Amino acid sequence: MSTSEDYKAKAAEALVQLAEAKTEAERTRLRRAHGVYLKLSNHGAEAAARAEARPPKRIVPEKPAAAKAGPSFRLS
Repeated sequence: MSTSEDYKAKAAEALVQLAEAKTEAERTRLRRAHGVYLKLSNHGAEAAARAEARPPKRIVPEKPAAAKAGPSFRLS
């Protein structure tokens, strides 16, 4: 079983426990655990997709920036 499948199984188990939960604190903990397990199960696929994606193109201005007129330090 791969890590992704392990996390999906744990998420399903958390849902079963959530149905049996008696207190609100326990329900909250199990809802959060379920969400975390789902995120972890998708993490490997998302990381591989990001690694394959090319970096975005560099943004280049259409025309060069105008030279800034600064104070003149000529002593005449």
